[in-house]
Order: sequence, then C-alpha cells, then structure tokens
Amino acid sequence: MKLFTRLGGVVLFLLGLLPLGAFAQSQLNYTTSWIGNSFGFGDGKWVQQDIQAISVGADGTVYTNAPWDESGSEIAAYRAGDKIAVAGSTHGWGAAGGDAVAVNHTYLYAAMSIGSENNRLVGADYPPAGQTWFGITRRTLGNIAVGAPFTGGIGNSANATKNSFLLLDTVTTGTDAGIRGLAATESELYVADTYANRIVVFDAVSMQRLRSWSANSPGRIAVDTDSTLWVIGGVSSGTPVISHYAANGTPLSGTLTLPAGAVPADITVTPSGQILVADIGPSQQILVFTKDANGKPQAAAPLGTRNGIFHVIKGVPGNGRFNGVTGIGVDPAGNLYVAQNGEGPRPIGSASVGQGAVLESYVSSSRTLNWRLYGLTFLDSAAFDPANPGSVYTGSKRFTLDYSQPPGREWSYAAFTLNRFDYPGDPTFHQPRGVRGEPMVRRINGQPFLYTLDPGAHYLNVYRFDSAHGEMAIPSGLLAQNPLPGTWPSGQPTYGEWLWRDGNGNGTVDASEISSNPSTGSTVGNGFWWVDTPGNVWLATPTSGIREMPLQGLDSAGNPIYTYASSKMFAMPQPFTRIARMVYIAETDTMYISGFTSAIPWDSTHWKEAGPVLARYDNWSSGTPSQQYTVSLPWNTQSTPQTTTVGVAVAGNYIFVAELYTAKVDVYDARTGQAVGYMTPGANVGNTSGWVDVYLGISAVQRGNGEYVVLLEDDARAKILMYRWTP
Repeated sequence: MKLFTRLGGVVLFLLGLLPLGAFAQSQLNYTTSWIGNSFGFGDGKWVQQDIQAISVGADGTVYTNAPWDESGSEIAAYRAGDKIAVAGSTHGWGAAGGDAVAVNHTYLYAAMSIGSENNRLVGADYPPAGQTWFGITRRTLGNIAVGAPFTGGIGNSANATKNSFLLLDTVTTGTDAGIRGLAATESELYVADTYANRIVVFDAVSMQRLRSWSANSPGRIAVDTDSTLWVIGGVSSGTPVISHYAANGTPLSGTLTLPAGAVPADITVTPSGQILVADIGPSQQILVFTKDANGKPQAAAPLGTRNGIFHVIKGVPGNGRFNGVTGIGVDPAGNLYVAQNGEGPRPIGSASVGQGAVLESYVSSSRTLNWRLYGLTFLDSAAFDPANPGSVYTGSKRFTLDYSQPPGREWSYAAFTLNRFDYPGDPTFHQPRGVRGEPMVRRINGQPFLYTLDPGAHYLNVYRFDSAHGEMAIPSGLLAQNPLPGTWPSGQPTYGEWLWRDGNGNGTVDASEISSNPSTGSTVGNGFWWVDTPGNVWLATPTSGIREMPLQGLDSAGNPIYTYASSKMFAMPQPFTRIARMVYIAETDTMYISGFTSAIPWDSTHWKEAGPVLARYDNWSSGTPSQQYTVSLPWNTQSTPQTTTVGVAVAGNYIFVAELYTAKVDVYDARTGQAVGYMTPGANVGNTSGWVDVYLGISAVQRGNGEYVVLLEDDARAKILMYRWTP
C-alpha cells in the first residue's frame, strides 16, 4: 500500500515506512573553492565568459564587449591584471552587449542591441513589436556604468544610461545587425555598419552624423598614425579582406598583403606606426607590418607561436600560444593586449559565446607576459580522471589541481582539448550551443577516454587520446537519441536513434560509419546517458526502463565499440514512473536512480529536473535487483525560489544531490540513504552561484586522504564551483 503525506509543501512517500532524507539537514563543515576563473566573486569580481572585442585606453585599461555574459558583464574594464568596472545596463530588459568597442580620452563607445523580449516590453525605450534596435551606447570613462547622454540619444529612461543610446539600424527580430567595428579619435567616431554595408562617421562629442560611405560588410577599424583608416571588410562573406581609406572615405593604395590561409579578425596600430593584424586562420598569430620609407606596409616577423595553442604539444597553453583571438590593442607605451575565446569573433547570425575567455598583456619591448586573466567555462561541468583526482576535465579544457594551495588557487589551466582545425567535423560544432560540456572521463585498458553530453543530454560524444595529438580529444564516436536538426551529418536517419563510430580513424563522421537502431520505439528522446567505470554505456529512458550497451572492446583505430545488437534492457523499477538520472557503480553492481513517481509525476515545466525521489538497488545486473532504500529529495514547487533537484553524483560512501535554483548540494550516506547535511557557496565566491543548468552538472571524487571533492557547473560567473569536505 502506498501512503503519502505533505509536510511544508513537500510530498513524502511511504513505502512501508517513511522514506529517508525527509527531514531538515544541517550545514556541513567544508571549504568552498573554484576552478577556471581568475576571480571567485567573493571580491565582487569575475572574468566574463566571452570577449568579442577590446579597446585599450591611454592608461592601459582594457575595455571589453560581448553580446552576452550570464551575470551582466558584457561591457567591462580591466587594468594591470585586475577587473575594475562593469558597465551594466546591457543585460536584461531587452538590452544586450555587442561585438565592438572603442575609447578615446573621454568616452567609451560600445555596440549593443535593444529588443522587446517577445513584445513584452513596450514604450519609447523599446522598438516596435517584432523589431530590434542595433546601435551604440556611450559612457564616460570616469564611470562606465553611467551613460553620456546627447541630443538624439534614446533609451533606458529608467536607469543611469538614459538617452545615451545611438540608434543605427532597426531590423526584424532575429536578424543579426550587430556593429562589427568601432574606432574613435577625440573628434570623430567611426562605425562599421556591417548590416547596411557602410561606414558611418559621427562627431565624437555631439554624436551627430557627419558622413558615410559604402563598404562591403565592414568589420574592425583601426586609425593609423596618419589618420587614415584600416578596415577589415567582407565579414559576412567569410572571406575577409583589409582595405585602406582616407578619413573621408576615399579608397587608398597600400593595402596589406596577407599570407595564404590568413583570416583577419582584428587590426590595430602601434604608437610607432606598426600595423598588427590578428590572424585566426591556422597560424593563430598576430601578423606585423612595418612601413618602408614611402609609407608602404611590409610584412615583418609575426608575434606568437605558429599554430598557437595547436603547436606541439597540441593543446598546451602558454605565452604567445594564441587560441581564437577576438581583439588586439596597444597602449601608448607599446604594451600589447590580446583577447581570445577559443574560437574567434562570433560569426554573423551565431549565438555563440565562445569556448572561454582569456585576456593577456605583453610587455612592449620583450613581449614577455605582463598579466593574464581567465574566464574559461560556460555550460560546462567538470569530471575527474579516475587515475588521478588532481586532473580535471571539462568539455574542452583540462585543469590540474594542487590541493595544498589555498581556495581558488588550487587549479592550473593545463590544456585545451577541442581542435577546430584538425577536426572541423567534431560533433560538438553541430550540437546545441556548439559547446562541448558535461564530461565523464573513463580509463579503458589504462587509456583515457572522454565522454561528453550536450546540455540536454540528447547526445553522447566519445573522444579518444593519443600521444601524437598531444592533449587533443579526437572524435571517436557518437550515440544519438534522435537525429540532429539540419543536414549534418549526411547519412543520419530521419527518425530514431543512431550511432557513429570512427572506423577509419579520421575524426570525421562519414555516412558509411553510421548505424541506426532497428528497434528504437519509445526510447527516443529525453533520456539520460551514463558511462560506467569499465566503459559500458547506459541510457536511462524516460518511461521504458534502462538500457545497457556493453563495451565490445576497442577497434583498430582505438575507438570503443558499441552495438545495438548487444544491448540489454532493464525494466522500469519501482517506484518510478519516469527516470531522470542514474549512476551505476560497476564495481559493486549498485544502481542509483532518481526521478518521478505516480505521487509526484513528471511535468513539462520541470523538464530538466532530476526528480523528487532517489533509490538505490543492489545486484542490479542479476535480473532480480534488491531495492535498499528510497530517499525523498528536496522538492517544493510552490516555494520562492522553487526547491527542485537537477543533478546526482556518487563517490565513496556518499551521494551528492545538486538543487537547481537554491545553490545547495544535499549530502546523503550512500549506505543507508540517511541525510548527512548540505553545502552552499561560501564567502570567497560571494555566497552565491548560478543555477546548475544542465543534466550532468555535478561530479564528485573521494581522494586517498578521505577528502571528498565536489564540482558543479556555475555558468553565472564562468567557473566550476568546488567543495572540499572531509566527513
């Protein structure tokens, strides 16, 4: 007989007796730390998750811009390795940042957009229904959070940037009319109106329009020492070129001759008149042009290691090993500043936020490092190498941990594992958000393999490693619950499950390597993948039970082999009506399942949650598993914020459950199911974190000294949250 009662809005199940975990827990004694960001937020600072453009002030302050930062730092200021300001008013209420920024001695000018949030925002501060404004926000350098209004300025009447927005283009919502280039002198502001194929010049003080001229999809602009302009054009075509103009728009000779394969992303001019061009092609260098006696640019030795981070040892970061430069700038002393996001500037129409931000400064003469800042993770959780708890993988990074260091200083950036040049067909680039996150690391025959999920756990990607490719994760396989939208890859079915294994070892999804599941049935979609220690793949289907795909060994290319024919199906266990998460411990044949029951059924408003109930089953693979206990997890959908669960991890003798909205990890004894306590973010991370916003957003390990280390996704401020707890 099933009984239930309601305490404080939380339904508690009784299967013969009151389930465990139903009572209030106490806070544990633990240490809060983090991975992947130069700041933890305890000091009110974080490095933004993406930098699309920079401009350098006279005092060496670096001003940044990007369309989106999860916590509103789209436009920010950094100086001498520190973050000194956030502009604000570019996040929410229809506002977003942009792809260009410029400064003179008085003002900051930054590209941004204003929308109506699906027509929910109306009035003079917002565009008409179905439309979006693209333009420029002007701020004072003395306080970039405050607008510098001007006649004709509009927008933001309810905040400190009132009437400081210059409208350039009004377009249908969904059209990308982002400004891709800005440059400023004390008297004039040059604007690359990429969408309208023109360069527009405004008075830098009055913001009144002075003149304009046609240019093919212009992007970044640099003002030379002789007041002429260098402009990267052809941005929307994918084949950018560099043009030279007089300040009045007259085309000039002396254009830059780029090396074969170069893809210019940004351009700047040094105080001595050198022209620097960021190349995001295979060279990953900063091209240098000096001028001869006649003022004609001549190519000189480039800056940085050829191939950047992809030079041997591939993936290892270091000085001058650039990775997707998005912005370059030079201060009056000649110091160089370089922004990177592991990708390069956002393609037109893309919603990409890059693969993690890096901002560096190099000394003018020696080009040795001045300082470096990191904001490396977004939609990205982390997992431990089972052979070494001091090695942690995210979707596209590897970090090493020195546990003897103080909180926030344990981590070092060890590798970037995503290679867009060697493996442009990596499934990562074709899956939602284009971010390779949610990792599991397994050792098969002693060799490491990386398994990753997309944010919604629809696709399980498989990667192998070999010494010849350094730290690169080589695409090895893919298991899909349903077809990917669009035309990629060729050969995928129109319906149902399918898998790919890289039989020829080229890291590319070839149609001949795709297999479809002949009996897909109700197992399609919205399941949850798990890979156990030996490398067997499990799929917790929502309503059809759990399927195991045992590892069939490795093929000649070193890829794990999985087949539908060898699959085993396990029926939906009591008391569940829908499975949301699972953790299988192969060493003890123990299964942990969380999900929904008939008493609290699943509903679509809680589509990403891990459910209100967790159960442990012993002897799972025997065919007659024994249920050891059920636990009522924190669940109250009537509270503010709601109390729901989103992730489950098991390590040693403990279960760690991440709540979705409440920045809390609940801890249970894995042997008994009894509640042990909880952890919340400490003061050194500002007593807060973002939502754990993906299906596999938590992991845990027990170190040899008995300490437990728990890692959680923290999108809010571009880091991985880390708890260290010794029972």
